[in-house]
Amino acid sequence: MGLALIVSGTAFAQASDFGFAQVEARARSLAHEAYDATPPKLPAFLKDLDPAQYAQIQDIHPYWSDSDSPFQVQFYVPGSYFPRPEKISVVADGSISPIPFQLQDFSFGNLHPQDLPSDLGYAGFRLLYPLNTPPNYNEFISFLGATYFRAVGKDAIYGTSARGIGIDTAQPSGEIFPYFRHIWLEKPAPGATQMTVYALMDSTVVTGAYRFVIHPGTDCVVDVEATIYLRKPVQVLELAPLTSMFWHGHGRGVRAGDWHPAQHDSSELVMANGNGEWISRPLDNPLQIQTTSYDMQQPQGFGLLQQPRDFAAYQGIDTQYQRRPSVWVSPVGDWGKGQVRLVELPTNNPDMDNIDVFWVPATQPQPGTAYHYAYQLRFFNSQHGLIPLAHPTATYLGYDVKEPEWQHVVIDFSGGALTRLPGSMPVQAHFSAADGAQVRAQKLEYSSNGHFWRLLADVKTAGQTPSNLRAYLTLDGQVMTDTWTFLLQPAKGGH
Repeated sequence: MGLALIVSGTAFAQASDFGFAQVEARARSLAHEAYDATPPKLPAFLKDLDPAQYAQIQDIHPYWSDSDSPFQVQFYVPGSYFPRPEKISVVADGSISPIPFQLQDFSFGNLHPQDLPSDLGYAGFRLLYPLNTPPNYNEFISFLGATYFRAVGKDAIYGTSARGIGIDTAQPSGEIFPYFRHIWLEKPAPGATQMTVYALMDSTVVTGAYRFVIHPGTDCVVDVEATIYLRKPVQVLELAPLTSMFWHGHGRGVRAGDWHPAQHDSSELVMANGNGEWISRPLDNPLQIQTTSYDMQQPQGFGLLQQPRDFAAYQGIDTQYQRRPSVWVSPVGDWGKGQVRLVELPTNNPDMDNIDVFWVPATQPQPGTAYHYAYQLRFFNSQHGLIPLAHPTATYLGYDVKEPEWQHVVIDFSGGALTRLPGSMPVQAHFSAADGAQVRAQKLEYSSNGHFWRLLADVKTAGQTPSNLRAYLTLDGQVMTDTWTFLLQPAKGGH
């Protein structure tokens, strides 16, 4: 007979009956309970650690390492920016049981821990699998902090993160960070190539149930199913959020004396609308918070892409930005009407994640009502033909030294069907600048060195009003490229 699991007064059935429905029931019940605002208790030694010190604390005895499981688990202790412990249970062999905290499983490097309780608990976990150097195990996905998680495919390193949910990002009232309060790890059978994780989410404004089916490999694929319950209305409900970093590169962003040609985890936002249009938006490091929204219906996907993929573009021996993954969100089912929203925050260094992108549904659910959705996340380094059309591969910005109110905008298009076209073909450029901006000196050039088309234009914004720019290429009336978009801020020399 399997064991029963009791969590805050709610009994789960034995492990053979445990599944997403049981986590949904707990989230639904939790939404009607008073939120527990008790702050986590954390020893001063752990609370005061900086990120470098916290990184010294390593789980040196992976869970399941002494079993026939194809996956292993390492845990994080609470500390530094991750003070909140979470319950972690295992579903295995017909029973559900909590994973006890074992202080002796951790190495503290050159730190000297003081007065750590034996029941400290875990702040998160990471999964290992024989990915890069079988039969050795390699870390490939990590859940740590609020509802954040990040993953990599074969031979990649961590970059862009995903989240279970976002609430009120860049709003004057302040962002709210829901968190996973209970995790269930379903022990995979010997030889399994995927693993299932369940999570119960809580916060002052929303609760939720999550199922993650995780597939390691050349790409890391995560199938996400979620049901959320609002405790009360929020300003911005953010589904499938991604978080990344763009400091500078590709002729954009503030360098602040940095000698590298580029430093970023992602270079652009790409979106596939339900009407068949593909849209590309190069990322920027603005001087103030910048929010851009794209209205869509039945979105086919959106994500943050990292390009180019060569070391010379970044020159980072330690950072290895060319190995950071792109991340693509593929909705499952009809997500209806809503917006893909991009939030760009100013940063003067590469240590701050300043890029957020997420889906905002047109209609927010009523408090207490179940809102169910699903999607697939793919963390990848090779596009595998994801984008069917030719694509904007570089964006450069400059200004006219004689008339600094006029800005140079340069876009390179390549790939897709353009790859097979000779440079003599009558490809046409379509460039527009909205919000009262003026355009002059527009032209299209072909480069046989690299086989790409370069669109150049001069733009003058209307005073201090930013201008939404759009560009794409056609041949004989047929669209050949993604639609390039950009929010051009007024030049310093503008009036």
